[in-house]
Amino acid sequence: MGSRMPLSPTTADALLLGIWHADGRAAITGALRNWQGETVPDVLAYTGQPWTILAQALVAAECIDAGNVVILSNDAALVRALSPPFRPPAPTEQRRIFHSRSEWVDVRWGGAPQQWQALCLLGGRWGGRFRAMLVEDLPKARELWQQDKA
Repeated sequence: MGSRMPLSPTTADALLLGIWHADGRAAITGALRNWQGETVPDVLAYTGQPWTILAQALVAAECIDAGNVVILSNDAALVRALSPPFRPPAPTEQRRIFHSRSEWVDVRWGGAPQQWQALCLLGGRWGGRFRAMLVEDLPKARELWQQDKA
């Protein structure tokens, strides 16, 4: 088995997703880099909460049928959550359960359903063929974010 080149914005057969996140809102734009390395711009655009719009974009991207996904974002926390080692979403619920005659255990579960959905799609549909990268300049996504703000 040969070594695989890391995914980047120049990878062929890739959906390129740009996510601009600021002030609790986000915008995502998508472009497709086809097998010949040519870019097809503006294949999708959403605004809203970061995990919600990422999940929406990935569901739409299943129809596009790109072999890889490259996520570019100015949100360091989002990039960390989409980079190895993967951590599950933070639990949202907790219950104290009787464990033995004298011990109780706090069991935590839940988490953001959209984050779970995005992780499942990236790991399942794309079989891990994705990469998240921190970038400062995402003009199309930032422009969409500014339009949504107005």
